[in-house]
Amino acid sequence: MKKIIFAFSLVVSIAFLSSCEEIPPYINFEPESVVEDTTYVSTEIPTPQQRQIVIEEVTGVRCPNCPAAQAEAKIISNNNPGRVNIITLHPLNKLNQLTSPFDENRGDKYTSKYDFRTLAGALIFEMVGINNSLPIGNVNRMKFEGEISPNIEYQKWSAYSNVELSKPTPLNLEVTAKNIGEEVEIRVKVTYTTAVSDSNYLSVAILENDIKDVQESRDEFGSSIYDKEYKHTHVLRAMASSFFGDLLKAEYTPGRVFIKTYRYKRGLWNPANLEVLVFVNKDVTQKEIIHSTSVKVQ
Repeated sequence: MKKIIFAFSLVVSIAFLSSCEEIPPYINFEPESVVEDTTYVSTEIPTPQQRQIVIEEVTGVRCPNCPAAQAEAKIISNNNPGRVNIITLHPLNKLNQLTSPFDENRGDKYTSKYDFRTLAGALIFEMVGINNSLPIGNVNRMKFEGEISPNIEYQKWSAYSNVELSKPTPLNLEVTAKNIGEEVEIRVKVTYTTAVSDSNYLSVAILENDIKDVQESRDEFGSSIYDKEYKHTHVLRAMASSFFGDLLKAEYTPGRVFIKTYRYKRGLWNPANLEVLVFVNKDVTQKEIIHSTSVKVQ
């Protein structure tokens, strides 16, 4: 009898949760993706790398102003070759009026081929700072003086990018990524060149580029239009690490090395268009991204 009552309670609980729009706590139901995790101290300390920054852009396919933000991020990247990495987040069940895919069965003029929204994207959006409108985004998750949140209007990204690019980084990043069967294998080497006291986390994101799908935009007169051939770039497909990063567990002294290898099963993505973005960040309170790099998946 107890088993029957428990089973009924479980069904009722699931039904209740499934009817709710709230995002549940993050639980990784995937098998553990870390297949190598090593740390040691080297007597050879390499020359510090130039800092690479991250522009984290929150967007939606129903957001007609979002292509302008994406264009701005690309301009900043082009003006600073090899030093600006972009990640595009489509948050699941956040601002659905701007982020949900098009569906002719629901009265839309077009139907999207893909749903770019992810739970990880929503959790990152919540952690960094939710806003009620799009486009929005941040530079290295920094809360700059005078701003109420790290997430700010795209017109401010360029000036704040210059501020972050001028800073040094206390660590070097080396990354390789390749397709092996149905998986993406990512090998990351973190080497500290300067002592650090704060807790550091390693974040590993799998992105996809050059995805053609419907995007609401604006024409030269400011009227809303729909581009069926819009190229979506740097789209977050999955986090191989946890959404807030995996803790680097050791003392961060000069010469400290961490080596982690991840294997993540691909979704229905084009393996030829995948990119991996790796960055080291502080905790969910401080948020700041310290250094980053990105590579094309081979």
